[in-house]
Formats: sequence, C-alpha cells, structure tokens
Amino acid sequence: MAIVTALLSAVYSYRLSRKAHRVATYYGVIGLFRELDKTFIEYPDVRPYFYDGKPVDVDGPTAYRIRAVAELVLDTFEWIWHRQKDLDTNGEDGWRAYIVDMFSSSPALQQHYAGSTSWYPGITRLIADRAVVLHAGTAGPGGGGTVERRGPGRGDGTADDVPHQERGA
Repeated sequence: MAIVTALLSAVYSYRLSRKAHRVATYYGVIGLFRELDKTFIEYPDVRPYFYDGKPVDVDGPTAYRIRAVAELVLDTFEWIWHRQKDLDTNGEDGWRAYIVDMFSSSPALQQHYAGSTSWYPGITRLIADRAVVLHAGTAGPGGGGTVERRGPGRGDGTADDVPHQERGA
C-alpha cells in the first residue's frame, strides 16, 4: 500500500511540476512581449522598421537603435521558439505564424539575422521549415533585400516543397 501511495504521489508531483513549469514559461513570454511593447511605445519611430517593411538607412540617426531593437526582437523569438514545447501546443501555429510574418515583413530583422545567423539556431530551423527565402540583398548590414515567404509546399514535388535559404551576395 505504501508503494502505491508513493507512486501516486510521485505522479501527482510530476504533473504539478509540469503545469507550474508551463505557467512560468507562459509568463516569461508575456514578460518578454511586455518589454517589446514598452520599447515600441517609448520609441515609436522604430516601429515601421518592424511592422511596415520600412528599409533601414544604415547611416541614419536611429540606425543603432533599430539594430538594438532588432536584436531584442530576434532574441525574444529565439527564446520563444526554443521554449515552444513548454508552451500550449494549441498555440504553436500562432507563434510560428507571428514569428514568420514579422520576420518576413521586416528588413531590420532580416539584416540583423543575416549578420548573426549562428546566434539564432531555432529561428534558422523555423525559416528553413517554413521555406522563407532570404534574398541575396539581405547579406547583412547595408543589405536591404526582402524575404519572400513561400508557402508550406503543395506536396507535389515542385520547388515549393523544398525549404531552402539563399544568403550572400
């Protein structure tokens, strides 16, 4: 009887621990997004570089701020994608769509990523899995290319089924 009680107690403790971990992860994500929101509220001039596809003037007066925010955004995305298994699996498609769509519409994110791909292995896998193509113009700071988002594939063996990336000049 004592063994059964101990076993049930261990199972209950494990489930409770998993739930607590999932809740802590969720609130960690919320905290990261709160910081991003604060950044965009405090510096509204940088928002168009992330949501409206505005190209970055690398010699402009806000270039360093834009690069810093791009790093903050990509660090947040990387953390989320790294911890996705700890989040609600029902929301995974939403996180994936948000990250890919924002990345696809932001030259600032593309330029920062292209200059530091090794910092973001999760984002690299996500981009490859979703067949997001980095055009040659997004070779790093001073690039200025765009990202063409290609669908998840048609399943017919065409080029749309093969995830790939183009980097460099």
